[in-house]
Parts: sequence; structure tokens; C-alpha cells
Amino acid sequence: MKYKHLFFDMDKTVAPARQPILPEMYDLLSSLREDITIASGQYAEKIKWQSGGLKAYRLGQNGNEATDLDEKELWYTPLTQAQKDEIIAHIGKLEALLPEPLNHDWSPIEDRGAQITFSPIGNTAPIELKMAYDPTRAKRDALLEAVPFVSEELIVKIGGSTSIDYFHKDRHKGSNVAKLIALKGWNKDECVYMGDGLYSGGNDEAVIGVIDTIAVLDHIDCYNKLKELLAS
Repeated sequence: MKYKHLFFDMDKTVAPARQPILPEMYDLLSSLREDITIASGQYAEKIKWQSGGLKAYRLGQNGNEATDLDEKELWYTPLTQAQKDEIIAHIGKLEALLPEPLNHDWSPIEDRGAQITFSPIGNTAPIELKMAYDPTRAKRDALLEAVPFVSEELIVKIGGSTSIDYFHKDRHKGSNVAKLIALKGWNKDECVYMGDGLYSGGNDEAVIGVIDTIAVLDHIDCYNKLKELLAS
């Protein structure tokens, strides 16, 4: 196989959304001689938990919080307070369109430092409710179409099963994947990224054109396509 550096999204790619990695995927990834990088909107520490402590480079918060194979920090680039205020103001406009009040017991707004994630149903809502909330992304698409986010420095992307992610327009998965490749001196032609958000407006879209990409439907599709890739 020509690829030596394998990059993955987390939710619905390496693992089910907001759930731990399945044993079959963990066994496959941990058996590889190629190095693994997981990029996610989640904290790097949450990536560690969700991947079962898999030895990997972790690009948390869309890569704005990066750690190496020994869990040492490579970089961290948080949002400024002014940028956070701009995001919170937009979330307030989206909240006004919702049919029901936010359930703050389920953490609808998470300030992760380098990213703010808004989930109308709640980032920590019961998994069965999260999976049923917006499987086609239609609800979140409608919210952002009704109140577009216009900013000079920031962008918003649909992520995960219920999330709307805000982060710096120049510090996204694509730029941070490229940053890691440059830092490690890797050949980008030997790198590939697998993710379920490789579509227009998706949270993996920015990786398109940076390295080769393989779109997956979910963690099961990812497992099957990875097996095919390794056999090629």
C-alpha cells in the first residue's frame, strides 16, 4: 500500500458518534505499521477516551489542539475572547428559532477553547435522542440558512450527529493536517484521510485537496473500506 500515514475523523468514522471505538476497529488500527492520526472537533483527551487509548497523533478541536504519539502537546491555538463573543451572539440568534428552550443540563454550548460547539438538543443528551435528532442534517442546515454566520475571521461547519462547530477560518482540519505533515516532514502523497464529513459544508471538507480522501458513511463503512485499502 502506498499510504504510510493514515488520517481519520472520529465520530462516525473511527467510532460511533460520541461512543467508544468498537473492538474490531481498535484491533485493526492497533495492528497497523502505518501511523495513525485522528482529527476531531472534540478535545484531544476525549479522542483518547473514545479511541480506547489508541496510539495516535491527536488533532483535537479541528486540529487546533495537537498532541504527538507520546501525548505531548505539539501546539494549541485558542480563540480570542472577541471571537468567542461573536460566536455566542450568533448562537443566540439560532436559539431564538428553536421550537423548544435549550436543555442546559445537556450542555448545548461547549466552549472547548479553540472551538465552540453548539448542539440544539445538547452535546451530552442521551445517545438515542442524539441519533434521532437530525440524521440528515436538515435541521441544522435550515438553522444556518435562516441565520447565516458572517464573520471575517471565523467559520461554522456541521459536525458529528447534532453539532454546529465554530472555529477560526484559517485553522481548520485541512490546514492543521497540512501543518502536522509539514512538521513531521511526511510526503503528502503517502497520506490519506477518511471521514464521514467530506461533503460541501461538512466538517471534513477542508481536507479535500490537502491529501487524498476517502468518504465513508459511518464507522462500519470506514472499517470495510480500510480493510479494502490495506488489501490493495
